[in-house]
Amino acid sequence: MPSSVNYEAINAKCHSILGRRLTTEDYKKLLNMGSIVEIAQFIKANSIDYRIFLNDVDIGIVHRDELEKKLKMVLIYYIDKIDNYFSGEYRDFFMTFYLKYEIYDLKRVARLIHIEGDVESLSDSLIFVDYYKNINASSIVKCRSIAELIEDLKDTIYYQYIKNLIDGNTKENLFRFEMALDKAYFAILLKKMTKLSKNDRKAFLDIFAPLVDMMNIQWIYRGKKFYNLYPDELFNYAIEGYGKLNYTKIKELCYSKSIEELASLVTKTDYAFMLKGDDKQDIFMERRMNRYMYYRLKGIKGKNKRDISLVLALIELIEFEIRDIISITEMVRYKIEYEESKDFLIKAV
Repeated sequence: MPSSVNYEAINAKCHSILGRRLTTEDYKKLLNMGSIVEIAQFIKANSIDYRIFLNDVDIGIVHRDELEKKLKMVLIYYIDKIDNYFSGEYRDFFMTFYLKYEIYDLKRVARLIHIEGDVESLSDSLIFVDYYKNINASSIVKCRSIAELIEDLKDTIYYQYIKNLIDGNTKENLFRFEMALDKAYFAILLKKMTKLSKNDRKAFLDIFAPLVDMMNIQWIYRGKKFYNLYPDELFNYAIEGYGKLNYTKIKELCYSKSIEELASLVTKTDYAFMLKGDDKQDIFMERRMNRYMYYRLKGIKGKNKRDISLVLALIELIEFEIRDIISITEMVRYKIEYEESKDFLIKAV
């Protein structure tokens, strides 16, 4: 660990930022609001973090897309702010988290391409790919197929992970593209993590190993149920090197002969809650994963260890809050009832 890292100061800063997160009561008030304008007015009045980025917005006429863009800028702001506390390989490691959000934007482009939508309409809302200029945003929105998008990413860090997808398989290209990008992100992150101190490597794995396990289960489930991928292809996209689901267990899940057999195998893991067999399984699988992670991360707040755990928790918890606010704007927009709306949030209300 670099001698310049002062975890007392960093943790104190993290506690200060985490102390400013929206409360359960704030969530309840937001869910009961009647418009996106009311939501924007509330978070501007009640959050220093969001107010900074909403000061130049005419709140009285703000649109959902503009509000979402401003919220995401808060996430970029804090990644940059945290990165400034570190140097060398630690700074390089934390900058890797930016790739996760860059991938979010790439998936948005790919999904719109897949449904033959107006991709160029995304130009102004691709916050992450345009921020560090790693990817040419004006170029990728002109792509008309996943294959074109992959070729447009030829000079990026992602290309080695996605180039083999150009095989004429149009039906599955979107799903495989998303899987490959997620695998790329964790492969890069794991490689950067090995440069950290022993304590910080352990802190990282304690937090992210369960997430990777759950992502593998989710991808295998979706690949089997909706895309009929072959077991060897599922196994090829699985993310290795993290959690309790080792090489053998992941392979067993990939080669299960049915969804029922897969679910039976998952019930023997720590992640049985993902495949309950209920009618909400497909809708709420990702939310169940995120909520599991949310409460693991919340538990880190009181430990105050001299490692990167609190910093990692901060990044993820800010992301979860922003995702919840965006979800609330959607539910208010479509006038979804309060009790039903709560089910879609990461934070339990």
